[in-house]
Amino acid sequence: MKGRILIASAVVAVAALAGPRTTPEAFLTKHLDVSVPALSSIPAKMSAGDLAGAEKAFAAHVRATLRNDVLNKDWLERKYTEKELRALRQRAEEIMDYRLSSCGMPHHFADHKVDWDLNPTFNKYKEWTWQLSRHPFWTTLAEYYTATGDEKAVAVWIDMISSWFDQALVPEKARPSDTHCWRTIEAGIRMTGWSRQIAAFAKSPQVTDEFLTRYFISIWEHGWRLRNNSTNGNWLLMELHGLLRISILYPFLNDAPEWKAYALKRLQNEFSRQVYPDGFQYELSTGYHGVVVHNYLDVFRLYEMLGLEKPEFIRTGLEKMFEMYMRLAMPTGVTPSLNDGAKVSVSGWCRKALTLYPQRSDFQWFATGGKKGTPPDYLSTVFPWAGAVVFRSSWGKDAVWGYMDGSPFGHAHQHEDKLNFLLTAYGKEMLTEGGNYLYDSSECRKYVLSTRAHNTIRIDGHEQNSRRTYRWHDEDINVKADVEFSTTPARDCARSAYRNGYGPQQKPVVHDRTVLFLKQEPRLAPFFVVVDRLTAPDDRSHAFEILWHLEECGLKIGKGSFTGDFGNGIGLAAYVSDPSLKITDMKGQHKPYFQGWMPIWIGGPHEQRPIPTPVVQGTFSGAYRVVTVLYPYCDGTCPIKAVKASADPAANDFTLVLADGTERTLTQSNDQGKCQ
Repeated sequence: MKGRILIASAVVAVAALAGPRTTPEAFLTKHLDVSVPALSSIPAKMSAGDLAGAEKAFAAHVRATLRNDVLNKDWLERKYTEKELRALRQRAEEIMDYRLSSCGMPHHFADHKVDWDLNPTFNKYKEWTWQLSRHPFWTTLAEYYTATGDEKAVAVWIDMISSWFDQALVPEKARPSDTHCWRTIEAGIRMTGWSRQIAAFAKSPQVTDEFLTRYFISIWEHGWRLRNNSTNGNWLLMELHGLLRISILYPFLNDAPEWKAYALKRLQNEFSRQVYPDGFQYELSTGYHGVVVHNYLDVFRLYEMLGLEKPEFIRTGLEKMFEMYMRLAMPTGVTPSLNDGAKVSVSGWCRKALTLYPQRSDFQWFATGGKKGTPPDYLSTVFPWAGAVVFRSSWGKDAVWGYMDGSPFGHAHQHEDKLNFLLTAYGKEMLTEGGNYLYDSSECRKYVLSTRAHNTIRIDGHEQNSRRTYRWHDEDINVKADVEFSTTPARDCARSAYRNGYGPQQKPVVHDRTVLFLKQEPRLAPFFVVVDRLTAPDDRSHAFEILWHLEECGLKIGKGSFTGDFGNGIGLAAYVSDPSLKITDMKGQHKPYFQGWMPIWIGGPHEQRPIPTPVVQGTFSGAYRVVTVLYPYCDGTCPIKAVKASADPAANDFTLVLADGTERTLTQSNDQGKCQ
């Protein structure tokens, strides 16, 4: 490969630990487009041995083309209040004292010498070292310098980045995820910050011609690594964004035209490779969906800021991805945390969407908190390819909302949580899940990945185990999920099944779950009925656990029931059709296994908090059916007192026992066994 030959021919002595790896001579003679008039004198100067003259010509062109006016327009035009400036200065002074933070965990390099391979975390969290090389603290220094002109910020930046050059030689053959400082995700991410930093700092007299040459050698090495070591998924979007930023902002690099064409083509192709037809990115994570949207949007904005012809395929491709946030939205204004995701602000994403689609009144409604625009013209909805099902009674803040996971296993960042169910009502998140946690090897990390951190079923003490045999294929992006869904004014119904087995040997028990959302039952508020069917391939006895995780509340467990009191008359009542089942609160336990916790992201002595976790336990052989009523209420009482249902999986009805002693029998599905 051409890039490898060039970089190999420019190796300097590694023993001296003087970086970057490429020499100034090789950079100035092989990697610049000397057809640019301002650079045309460089070949002659290099032939004459005038390295300083060549660096001077190169640096003059760089300083003239960095576009600080565009890249840092927000800083240049901002009128800081005294309070804002004080806060900015405080952050900058911490950085100038070499107090750097990664993954939310700070570290003081007391001798003012940064060790870029250091891992000071108590649990040896690898992401700390990797993400330190994203260098966000230098962007803070650049903003501070723009606001104040304090040359100390430039001096510290030059010292730190020079030490990074020396210690972090670009690897010639390492895989994208290997090395501490050159994972391709970091290489792509830091190009956004670096482009702003150099634009802000270049006017300083401390930024010499020699330093600028050294800096842009590293920029070229970033381009080389990103072009020749790409990955897939959300990483690829960050890699392509970084490569495209290099090629657009620094067209004087002779590889820039090829890098630009390559990055744009792959960015366009990734919409059909990574995004399901219903708009959900194939990792099925509310967090990494946003990473992909953010990087596409930043590319579009870069073209817009520079006055270039915008890549319209981005505007076209992002619309459904933005719609995902509205469709998933909980009444509390955030999305649920799905897979390795997060609860993210729907209004924030819709404000960004409005900049591309100002005609969309539904985006406007979310962006303004309902003050302008109109809500979507649907309530409950399904993602036919991504498999997510959302139930809602209205678009109001006091709506009853539910979510069922009927999704495929996805491409990456998966949790073993098929058929998970979440519930929010009357402004309270009621049924939650384990969420996400640091990417370490802790019990808490294992927990959030597991079935037992979600509201679904374990079999014989085992978790779901799709991961063991699942493989993603490119054609899967166009395969619809195994989920049924129907909606009417009176009821919604969703059904899916988990078929990939439990435990290390993937015991072939099948879990089939139907969720009914009953919205117009006489004298009843909207509520849910969950029908679970278990089928084993043998007649042996199998143990099962139906897991429910509640947000903090007053939990009371009764015979065949539990109630969560969320205060002010708001609560959730649950009734199980089989009175022989045992219900146990496994809140905050470590033994016999880790259960009943809600992670807290920041590492430290308090990494998670206990949450009420009623677990319904029983046994079955052959086939079994159990019905659970989940009734959220806001007036202090639940009008349902019990539910009756046959354990025969072929049965199609269940009976509600109301507080007044009357009974009401309802059907689960239509005559063909489909959702109705």
